[in-house]
Amino acid sequence: MTLQLPVSEAMSLIKQNSGQNISLHVVNEKTINVSYPVQVNVPILGHVSKNVNLDLIVDKIEDKDVFFHYATGVFGGDTLLDMILTAIPVLNKTPALQRQDGGGLIVHLNEIKWVKDSLKQIVIKSLKFANDTIAIGFTTKQ
Repeated sequence: MTLQLPVSEAMSLIKQNSGQNISLHVVNEKTINVSYPVQVNVPILGHVSKNVNLDLIVDKIEDKDVFFHYATGVFGGDTLLDMILTAIPVLNKTPALQRQDGGGLIVHLNEIKWVKDSLKQIVIKSLKFANDTIAIGFTTKQ
């Protein structure tokens, strides 16, 4: 079975459950771009706003974990990920995200409160992106 989740709905769920305005944009079937506005107080200039973004590429799904690697354009990936995790306090403190050496990121779905209950009934098999939609392939548990 497949659940089609509009990207706009995913952003609303993130906002509702974390209080953070994170933008998601489909790049291709395996890649989604995550963008977050960061405000920095720069001496003389005052508050400066900048959107930082990161492409997350799905590598695999194992049990309740989604393995990504990330790619960025201008900054080094690790530096940009540090900026995003620092700017979004709820992400910096969650056990749901685990950084891997070499540009990897594991999302432990079972550690996300609003996803955890669903995982008692289903097994996620695939995660694809297309036409501003996140397609989650799954089977039900026996």
